[in-house]
Amino acid sequence: MNHIKANGLRLLAFAGLLLASVSIFAAGVIDTVSIDDSRNPATIRVEFNVPMQYVTHAPERRGDELLIELRALSNGLFSLETFSNELQTVVAERDTLVPLIEARYDPLDTERGTLTLRFSREVSYKLYPGSDRRHLRLEVVTNENIVNKPAVLQPESSRRSQSKSSPEANYTEHYVINLESSLRDIAVPSAGALPLNRNLTLYTTKFPIDGRVWSRLRAGFFETRAQARAALKKVKSRYPGAWVDYASASEITAALKQAGGEAVVRKLRVPGITPTLPKTPDEKIAELMEQARQSMAKNDINHAIQLYTKILRYPDNPYRQDALEFLGVARERKGQLAHAVREYKRYLALYPDGEDADRIAQRLAGITTAKQASREPTGRKRRSSRKPEWDIYGGVSQFYRRDESTTDAAGDVVTQSSLSTDLDITARKRGERYDIQSRFTGSYLYDFLSDGPGDSSSISSLYADINHKSSGLSARLGRQSRNTGGVLGRFDGLLAGYQLNDRILVNVVAGFPVLSTRDQLKTERYLYGISADLGTFANAWDFNVFLIEQQNDGVLDRRAVGGEARYFDPRLSLLSFVDYDISYSSLNTLILLGTWTLPDRTTINASIDYRNSPILTTSNALQGQTVPDMNALQDIFTDDEIRDLAEDRTADSTSITLGAAHPLTDKYQISGDITLSKLSDTRASGGVDEIPGTDYEFFYNLQFIGSNLLMPGDVSVAGLRYSDTTSSHIASLSLNSRFPFRKVWRVNPRMRVDYRDNTSNNSTQWIAAPSMRIDYRWRKRYRFETEFGGEWSTQDLPNDTQDTSSFFFNLGYRADF
Repeated sequence: MNHIKANGLRLLAFAGLLLASVSIFAAGVIDTVSIDDSRNPATIRVEFNVPMQYVTHAPERRGDELLIELRALSNGLFSLETFSNELQTVVAERDTLVPLIEARYDPLDTERGTLTLRFSREVSYKLYPGSDRRHLRLEVVTNENIVNKPAVLQPESSRRSQSKSSPEANYTEHYVINLESSLRDIAVPSAGALPLNRNLTLYTTKFPIDGRVWSRLRAGFFETRAQARAALKKVKSRYPGAWVDYASASEITAALKQAGGEAVVRKLRVPGITPTLPKTPDEKIAELMEQARQSMAKNDINHAIQLYTKILRYPDNPYRQDALEFLGVARERKGQLAHAVREYKRYLALYPDGEDADRIAQRLAGITTAKQASREPTGRKRRSSRKPEWDIYGGVSQFYRRDESTTDAAGDVVTQSSLSTDLDITARKRGERYDIQSRFTGSYLYDFLSDGPGDSSSISSLYADINHKSSGLSARLGRQSRNTGGVLGRFDGLLAGYQLNDRILVNVVAGFPVLSTRDQLKTERYLYGISADLGTFANAWDFNVFLIEQQNDGVLDRRAVGGEARYFDPRLSLLSFVDYDISYSSLNTLILLGTWTLPDRTTINASIDYRNSPILTTSNALQGQTVPDMNALQDIFTDDEIRDLAEDRTADSTSITLGAAHPLTDKYQISGDITLSKLSDTRASGGVDEIPGTDYEFFYNLQFIGSNLLMPGDVSVAGLRYSDTTSSHIASLSLNSRFPFRKVWRVNPRMRVDYRDNTSNNSTQWIAAPSMRIDYRWRKRYRFETEFGGEWSTQDLPNDTQDTSSFFFNLGYRADF
């Protein structure tokens, strides 16, 4: 670990040197990717720099690569650099229980893109889009984190068939069918109401996700996934969203208790405690308990085991429950893990409603985890079993990019020839009192062209974050992104929070807006504000309210109030967002978004988006002017005239979207949407001409998604898009496929064909754009990638025909650490 720390410190020192002299590149849509393996099941959380609407994903439940389709909400609120055309790759800390390799966002246009989560091996998962549209949560099940969960005894018939030579042969995991999930209580149907074996247990269980407590209706228990999948087919007609999961020992114990008393012992087949000694006074047994305690204190484990065993052989007495627990502890200290597991399981079976049942289940889980860890020659220990230490992880990459174009007028022209070097590093320490994290993301671009834009260096993120758990205080200082609380993206400054109670989080923010990631620290603009996150209420509602002010060279740039209201349950979710500038008396943004999931898993989504474009600030007055800053503009115009210019440079944008997605089968999905949009004119003033807006424009999008078609793990997306805009009518057909070979190769052919009818110059145009991306992963931490393609266009003008072509080539590597 020391060499990792040393390397990490060197990289952080390099980041500090860069900060002194560099500007910034685009940061991308993904903010962070984190893994929490302390829960059952383990989870992946992907945070976004901007609100993103979930559309659909494939494959639905299981695979080594998950493709998630997303659409940005109101991207005009944030820097266009966030929606760069470049592929973005983010790595999380390595985790033996969650084999996530990377998260990649591949933009399709300024609003749409695909998020791909790639794993080193096949996993099962359940996807939960965040109610705030700023994150996704993925529950992940692998063979590793199944083994590391508490085990339960098999039925007697199954145990007879197991090998007697292995102490673990008597125990196995149990799979279940998750029939339904809801934020409301679910009624348990009668055993005969479902076409399942009557010996199965129907029960409900509770679990928290993002501040909400969910209820799950489940049927169990199955010894293998295959048995559960076979039973799943029988209930799909009634529960189309049902899926296979697994249950821990504590869940099974609670489920059997819910099913009724003695069923616990009967179904777990746990041998009871048979008295073999005559009845004796409780005082004598109390003396034996004290002797056993003293033997444990002296580390005389053998004597303690004898005494606790003797106590259990007496008829009913008030010390049997404690004796059974301490016998398991003594066996565990002695290293007799199989015997300890037996005693702990017998305890859970006989005393499932005891106050100490949770503690016993945790001890049982600890034994199972220790067994698994001892069998792993390499890899990390589970986070909960090690002392707090620094985790340092990230990646470095270098890619060469070359673009060439050919036109009838200019001939062959090289438009780009550059080498990009990127570094992303995160240092994190999780402790009982504090969580500490720092992150650096930066790039350096070397331009090989003599007449090109030149070299540039960049830092996208550089901050330190600390969270004091007991007090509820947290702070993040440095270059960071925020897309809530009135902040419109990236800024250099401080974000601090205080958790008043379980439902109220107060935040304060102060800093300097970063208009372009190529900018160094600029202090002429600054912002400060306060916000509060409220919820969850009634297990469904969350709110956010804010007040924020921004200054530019001493001139009021923006003073806004607003907030969000969010309602979420598994079938219906609603989001509303308002940003109102009280200094201009202008509605900056109004977003209404709803998602409705039908029983057949059809998802319907609708959104209404009204906003100023761009967001109304006094700085908008600088558009079209020859002066560089607000001070110079004040030498020409009065403050009132400047505010009028700012309003004249700001248009109104309105868009309405209605979409739907539906899984046709386990392999096929279909999705589509219709969007109506309009942009108003801007007024001429201050020497700046009017900019005409658009008519009502319509966009139609239809997609077919198939997975596991030609080989396990492949995904193909066929799309048809039609745009009816003010300047043209465009029909586009696309095909995007990904094929895995030998787990380490990925081949990604893509093809797009467009037909444009340009009403602006009365021309028609055909465009063909094929490309191929190939990547090879070596030893899990290294990836080599190449992508090449081109675009060929023929445009028929009234009196001429123009042919153009372009070609691009991208080659490089990425190393993760």
